Amino acid sequence: MSKSGLFVHFGAKEKLEVAVIARAADIFFEQVVGPVEEEVKAGIERVWTLCDYWLEFVENQILPGGYFFTGAFFVHARQDGSVSRQVREVVGEWLKALRQAVDGARHLSEIRMPVNAKRTAFELNSLLIGAQWSRLLDHLDHSKARSAILAKLKSLATEKIPADAFDSVMAWRHYLGTRPK
Repeated sequence: MSKSGLFVHFGAKEKLEVAVIARAADIFFEQVVGPVEEEVKAGIERVWTLCDYWLEFVENQILPGGYFFTGAFFVHARQDGSVSRQVREVVGEWLKALRQAVDGARHLSEIRMPVNAKRTAFELNSLLIGAQWSRLLDHLDHSKARSAILAKLKSLATEKIPADAFDSVMAWRHYLGTRPK
């Protein structure tokens, strides 16, 4: 499409950016958050699944570069205007989904009650962004990221979850597949 064709359709660069961000957000939430909310009951499994689906989203390169909002946030976070506001809203919605999942696990006594859900969401998001950076730099898989997430969940979990369930991703998936629903 020509520049003039884009201009006729969107009218301004900012409107084009807003449309791209909206579409990227729709794709991300359809692939990561939506299925988890529909398919996974509240609890530590939901926290894990949000992180796992996020990593799958990056691994499968649903959007070029992985998680589109890492770069968009770095570029626009300190700016004013509709583009930066929209990027902050999307990142905020993602962190809110993580926080709510942690809170749900706390209320089911799968994560200790004193755990700060907001800080934990930030920490999990940091692990995910670090995994994306590692993948972009070294083209590595996310097995180490998944292990780091399991270690974080183990540090938060109550005795309701057997400690050996966190020993490996395979052990965790086995636990999830065999635990009572």
